[in-house]
Amino acid sequence: MSAGIISSTPIWVPIAVGGAALGCGYGSYRLLRLRKKINATPVGQEVQFTETEAKIVENLVKLLGKKDNPDEKA
Repeated sequence: MSAGIISSTPIWVPIAVGGAALGCGYGSYRLLRLRKKINATPVGQEVQFTETEAKIVENLVKLLGKKDNPDEKA
């Protein structure tokens, strides 16, 4: 079965591209909402994160912690 501009394109290709685009769009939306929430919080106040937001923050902290710091290698 084929779909798309080229008749030899399998049907899973446009579905996979569409799914990836939706996934990236949703991830960007979640990060944008989280960023707005953090920026709207006054200095010195605690932010109440949902469980999903806490997982996002945790993954970001882990990702940033893995990056090499050239000052630490000396």
